[in-house]
Amino acid sequence: MQQIIFMLVKSMPGSTFVRMKKTDFFTAFCFSVSAVLFGQNPIPTDYFSSPLAIDLLVTGSFGEIRPNHFHSGTDFNVQKKIGLPVHAAADGWVSRIKISPFGFGNALYIDHPNGFTTVYGHMNGYNDVVAAFAHKKQYLLKSFDVDLFPANDGDTLWVKKGEVIGYAGNSGGSFGAHLHFEIRDTKTERIINPLLFGIKCRDNYPPYVDFIKIYPVGGQSYVGNSNEAKKFCVKKDPEGEYHLLLPDTLRVWGSLGFGIQAFDYLYSRTDRDGWYNVKMYVDKVPLFSMQVDSFAFDESRFVNASMDYTDNYLTGSRIIQSRKLPGNEMSLHHTGTNRGVATFTDGKLHEVVMSVGDFSGKQCVLRFNVLSSPPVNRVETPAPVFADTLLLFPNDKSNNFITPEISLQIPEGSLYDSIWFMYSKDPKLKGTFSNLHSLHQPEVPLQKRIKVSINADALPVKYQSKALIARIEPNGRMSSADGGYDNGFVTTETNLFGTYTIVVDSVPPVIRQVADKSRFKKSIRFIVGDNLSGIAKYHAEMNGEWALVSWDPKNRLMTYTYDEMLKQGVNSLKIVLEDQKGNQSSYSTKIVRK
Repeated sequence: MQQIIFMLVKSMPGSTFVRMKKTDFFTAFCFSVSAVLFGQNPIPTDYFSSPLAIDLLVTGSFGEIRPNHFHSGTDFNVQKKIGLPVHAAADGWVSRIKISPFGFGNALYIDHPNGFTTVYGHMNGYNDVVAAFAHKKQYLLKSFDVDLFPANDGDTLWVKKGEVIGYAGNSGGSFGAHLHFEIRDTKTERIINPLLFGIKCRDNYPPYVDFIKIYPVGGQSYVGNSNEAKKFCVKKDPEGEYHLLLPDTLRVWGSLGFGIQAFDYLYSRTDRDGWYNVKMYVDKVPLFSMQVDSFAFDESRFVNASMDYTDNYLTGSRIIQSRKLPGNEMSLHHTGTNRGVATFTDGKLHEVVMSVGDFSGKQCVLRFNVLSSPPVNRVETPAPVFADTLLLFPNDKSNNFITPEISLQIPEGSLYDSIWFMYSKDPKLKGTFSNLHSLHQPEVPLQKRIKVSINADALPVKYQSKALIARIEPNGRMSSADGGYDNGFVTTETNLFGTYTIVVDSVPPVIRQVADKSRFKKSIRFIVGDNLSGIAKYHAEMNGEWALVSWDPKNRLMTYTYDEMLKQGVNSLKIVLEDQKGNQSSYSTKIVRK
């Protein structure tokens, strides 16, 4: 145990073992103990090399707040070049090849003898050996979307440190060429910040604070005279310390939580990234801290509880909150005895300090005072309630809501905090087959999926197999929430509150060929799409035999890259599309190979 702690402390960024302050040692010690508890290997700082043979520039930092998750890796700039070589960070073997239209797109996983796995995502393609292996398996399985484990099948694909394993790209759920890079503990699959392993990235700037937000907790808590949460702008003084734009002393009363929106510029002031740590103190007593060193995949969605999800939904903000909600199980969220809530009822002046740090050790500090003082003229601002039904749903129990028209089942552990559940009903819209059912508020997050069943009495029998549930967005846009007809109801599972209704999808997908006037063609492309339920599967044949066609949903693009299936002379290519409701369409064309 002592040896492991010593090794880990030595590897912590920004200092050596002998030069550590007591507070730094305590941080390192806590990290070391957590590493042991999680079964994590000691972290080496000289084992892995850069996955790119260029200056490493971060475009997406590890652990930064993303929709419904903490970012699980580090995104590296690839100079906007699709096809830039990607190198193995260390010796090892290919443990997984994952090719998908979604997620990491073309991803490669390499296991290393030291007990860690490196992951390379959104690649444009693989080196010749890996590409040939994957291509063969795709034809064997007759599927573009494959999840392969070569070593499990006795096909060990060895790689050497620095070897080109693939090429950077924009595949899967990516919106710009980059390399998504991860390091995981192979045994536990716990994700670890790659920078902890000594991988160096340019970092020219300290983090900065956008604004803060203060949250009254309970009905008798106030900021000034209001019990409504308030945002406060900030300014930076000549010495680089932040203060409130308004006078630095705020009148407050009762129990309060604090929030801060902050970012970090690394190599330029045009690409903002996430911070490495945030700390909050009241009168020098720790109130909250979060440091993104490592987390497990199954806790990533708890980001919705640690951030101000409502403000994010309404404005797109990325505020991290001190208060730890009852249903928040995120291991990164650390608070004192009061779960990140401070109480001010003593009539005294108190100092609040917030610091935001990056991995290189640079930080910014915000300092202001609060005066514990009862409100003079209270301004009560309860949230307006427009609901037919209002019920208390405890967060630590399962909750059900049932009427003749709708059934809602919320499993235990779905709610981060207890809520006053609101339900209302509106007349159906043209083209729908039930009333509109508003289930609470879309700006309230859910950890687990809830089950929604809507009575289908108004649904004609001929449409039962084509029925699904649609979600009506606040702007009126309709999107599929999936589901299907069963025993008089249309049922689905969703992880979003909102407004739902029954609709029908009887329209087949569409497909058209993309014009290509190039002289030397290497592929043929098609634009595809579906009006509502989405494409469920597709099948391509070349001269009557299965052919490999890739799918890029974000660009609505399917591509057949000329391969061994294309023979000399005239060839026939046929693609059949099927949506989630079984509606089919097909497209046939001729390809002449001279």
